[in-house]
Amino acid sequence: MVASAVELVAIEEVERLLAQGRVSVFGEAELAYAHARSDPSRRLAARLAAKRAASRAMGGGIAEHEVEVVRGEYGPPELRLAPAARARMDALGAGRALVSLTHERRHAAALVVLVAAR
Repeated sequence: MVASAVELVAIEEVERLLAQGRVSVFGEAELAYAHARSDPSRRLAARLAAKRAASRAMGGGIAEHEVEVVRGEYGPPELRLAPAARARMDALGAGRALVSLTHERRHAAALVVLVAAR
């Protein structure tokens, strides 16, 4: 393991972002996934938590829109990184990032673990 971080986001924070039309931190795939299911605010809050946790695990300075949470080939979430975020991971010696998401009525959380390259 190279680094890890956990982030907690209040669902109401994402509800405010959505009400204000401030969705630029989310990618098209994230928005489509969330809006195709019940409680999109919870699902987007978990993704926002993952973006922030990824940035923290990489030492900060990675913008939220540079990290996207997508469904993996077999279902679990994966991080899709913009070139700047990928370069930061490479500089840290990380070969991949693992992400775990969870949410409940008022909060969502994410854990991001950067795994060393082989």
